[in-house]
Amino acid sequence: MKRMKIIMTAVLMLASISGMSLTVHAQDFTPQVAAVQNGDVVITGAGSSVTVTNPANKGFSSLVWNPGGTKLAYILSDEQFKAHIAVTDASGSDPVILNTGTLESGFPINWTPDGQIVYVGAGDFNDTSKPYTVDIKRIAPESGASPEVIGSFAMGTGCGGGSPFPADWAYWEESGFGGSGLILQWTDYGILHSSVCAGGGLALYAPQGGQDTPLANDNFLQPTPDQPQQQVGRAVLANDGKTLAAIRTTYAEPELQRELVLIDLSTRETKAITTSAAPDQLAWSPGGNLFYSTLTKNGALGENLTAEQKANVEKVFGSSQIDIPSNQVSIHMLNPNTGEDTTIYTASAYAIGRMSSTVDGQSLLFSQIANMDKWVEGLANGTLDVLSDNDGTAQRAVVPVALYKFALADKQATLVADNLSQFRIKP
Repeated sequence: MKRMKIIMTAVLMLASISGMSLTVHAQDFTPQVAAVQNGDVVITGAGSSVTVTNPANKGFSSLVWNPGGTKLAYILSDEQFKAHIAVTDASGSDPVILNTGTLESGFPINWTPDGQIVYVGAGDFNDTSKPYTVDIKRIAPESGASPEVIGSFAMGTGCGGGSPFPADWAYWEESGFGGSGLILQWTDYGILHSSVCAGGGLALYAPQGGQDTPLANDNFLQPTPDQPQQQVGRAVLANDGKTLAAIRTTYAEPELQRELVLIDLSTRETKAITTSAAPDQLAWSPGGNLFYSTLTKNGALGENLTAEQKANVEKVFGSSQIDIPSNQVSIHMLNPNTGEDTTIYTASAYAIGRMSSTVDGQSLLFSQIANMDKWVEGLANGTLDVLSDNDGTAQRAVVPVALYKFALADKQATLVADNLSQFRIKP
């Protein structure tokens, strides 16, 4: 993620689909989506495509439609990597850049029921007399609007790090830093938000009264010898507006463990749900089924390189013994009430980035990040100049983020487009 100033380096090959019929027909793609393509915000689908004319920038994140699908808001990072909120309409007209003040890094933006944009403003790191505190703000999506502070909460910080693999860069842009995106969403029960930079600390903030109520007993920032580090995150809200699906991650040895939990926002009760595999990313269907993705390491790239190829890899990393994973992914459809858990899709790929059901519930759209075969090939053969690739452009070019549509009726996966990332379906 560019605006989090993470040092990056790596590459991918378009995944081959196993056990699934794949056709490639862009005309089969009916939903209209907003997405990022070739460094631009685009609104595409339903037989048309518009590129939004934005000011000079270093990238985009957090694309989100208003409930009526008439306006699209997103975060734009300017040439100094400062984040701004931009708003365009469904026709992709020149965007309005809002005067929001400094945004807190990592948080998405969202919409309030009355058509304003809700976001998290940065706190003051210089005030060490109290915990780091950030503000929940809202602003009208129009030129000249001023923000209003509607609440604040203590924010756990200190989550840094990066990855040398471009597959991780793509995955994190799709799903949030480390795959655990922060959440900010207006609900009937309060403003749902994360309070730890790693994506956990789920809580409900009540605008009336200012109470902030934790939803899970995380100890991510304060583990103890007898209690492994744990957090609940990667949360998605069901169409009923009160059922939150999330993933509880326990950082135990020899490897972390993930389990699905459901949180009832009306009662704040948490219930663990058994799944046939460890969940990675989540999405609800309009009918109440839950989709979850998995990723499993099934090999290591670069093990069979020649001595000359290993020498080329060592020039970049200082060692030829780096572990470059090759993964397999799957998507499951789960009925939370009956426990019926069906694998509907499997592929050789690095990760499923994000998933979203179409409005009619007949199809699932998802982004897929390919394995890094081409990146390793470029490193090994000396055809990919990683050391001169300062902004990662060359490496990203060999890591396509492919958008697919999966039709539930005929269980067919259709490639919509390569290099179409951070998609959001228009309501």
